[in-house]
Amino acid sequence: MTDHEASWEDHAERLLKELSAEFELELRREAEQAAAAAMRAQVGQVELWEHLCRLTGGAVTVQSGPMRVQGTLLASYPDLFTVRSADGWHHLVHPGPTISVILAPGTKRLKAVTGGINGYGFSLAMRELARRREPVRILLTAAGMVAGTIEVVGSDFLELAEHDPGEARRRAAVTGHRLLPFTAVAVVSLAPSPTTR
Repeated sequence: MTDHEASWEDHAERLLKELSAEFELELRREAEQAAAAAMRAQVGQVELWEHLCRLTGGAVTVQSGPMRVQGTLLASYPDLFTVRSADGWHHLVHPGPTISVILAPGTKRLKAVTGGINGYGFSLAMRELARRREPVRILLTAAGMVAGTIEVVGSDFLELAEHDPGEARRRAAVTGHRLLPFTAVAVVSLAPSPTTR
């Protein structure tokens, strides 16, 4: 074999290796693009409550107008998610147009959503609070806050006996009754129980 033929074979071999490497790189790029497209399509099917399920246990800030609640995301359901703030308050958030959720930097979405909807939601949570006669503070979607005890829960509204949240619900303490459509409620907040304070 002449030097010219050996040089040609080396060149051809090098060219084949380069073409092979380029082909493998292109295959990897296509696979990455397909995976990214599949991920975008999958995320496109996910509702807010399901996405929040993947973030439970993480730090979040809930904002409604100028009001912010920072804490740990405890649970998420189709029309309700709960956050516990560092001071021990529990906040039942009713997602709507005035609510946004700010994720802490570096938040990982590692948890898979398992199981189906268990039927728990905003109206059931409000009925449980009415049954317990828990004093609450309610942030309204139209801004402002009211406080008192939830007394009646209908299919799309609640009735609040308004009183100072630091007082027990007694007839003399009640300053009025307010009917609130669920759509008017952004966040319902409960003080920590005396044993956890």
